[in-house]
Amino acid sequence: MDGIMGGNLFKLGRLPQAQYAAIETELRQYLDRKIGDQYRIPRYYRSKADFGDVDIIISDAAIQSTWQDLRMQIVQDLGIEQYKSAGAVFSTVYQHFQVDYFCKEQAFFESTYHYLSFNDIGNILGKMFKRFNLKYGEQGLQYVFRRTDGHFQKDLPVSLDFARIFTFLDLDYAHWEHGFDTLDEMFRWATASPYFSIKPYQEQDATTAQRVKERHTMQRFVQWLKDNHITQTFTFQEERDAYLPMIEAFFPEAHLLKKIEQERQREGFVLQLRGKYSGQVVMRLFPELQGKALGEFMRKFEAQWEDHEAVLAGMEAREIENRLKVFRT
Repeated sequence: MDGIMGGNLFKLGRLPQAQYAAIETELRQYLDRKIGDQYRIPRYYRSKADFGDVDIIISDAAIQSTWQDLRMQIVQDLGIEQYKSAGAVFSTVYQHFQVDYFCKEQAFFESTYHYLSFNDIGNILGKMFKRFNLKYGEQGLQYVFRRTDGHFQKDLPVSLDFARIFTFLDLDYAHWEHGFDTLDEMFRWATASPYFSIKPYQEQDATTAQRVKERHTMQRFVQWLKDNHITQTFTFQEERDAYLPMIEAFFPEAHLLKKIEQERQREGFVLQLRGKYSGQVVMRLFPELQGKALGEFMRKFEAQWEDHEAVLAGMEAREIENRLKVFRT
């Protein structure tokens, strides 16, 4: 999404707020008639001088037939001549200005809207959450589970309640709801968290450096930290799992510890399966299966059981081999 957002796709330049607001109003009037309440336009700080595009999040609940059909209806309705589609992102030119439509699952419609509001504030908050082994993004707050071998990770849902998500960092949700007049106000709100630290911005890793390079707001934030002599740091524990009891206590409805235990059990099943069932085992039996054909065969074979890893882990290698041969015939 970041690669398309920012108004650079069609090289149309930026518009002052008054002109942007006029285009946004026209689009809101159209979308209100077209899909009702099934769209959102991310919020911005009130003194923002200019804009590179309009970002519109559309819930998949608004789709009557297919996303492609809805895109073409928008093109026809608005008389759009220039457009480009990339997956769930649909970029258009309307009134000589870039307008990007993002189709999102209804379940993550509001969370995407919250995450994309107020420029790059989501990235700033994300760095704080990361130190708790949490991931903050379009799907709300998630816990990043990693297997001990380091080759597998899974995002476990924690919360979609943004009032509670922000409160976890001791941030003022009412202030967020009211909005921000300036970038300075927005930056001061984010850095008011006791968990904010300047270290990720002083000692930038490759991801942060690239983000700062590409995003004007992040450049301004780094400069703001210097200009305002922000020296705040927070010493996080090295072992990120040490925060699990804190997360569990704050979000008990997520049942996070139970989910992690289930993933650990699944990891045990996977270890038991090594040598008994894998892509290499299947190819040894059926050398003609390669690439996509191999993956498709294995998916269909595994689909016979609700929890194929647990079932197969309980079988002997010879039984799995026999079942594979029967399934192949």
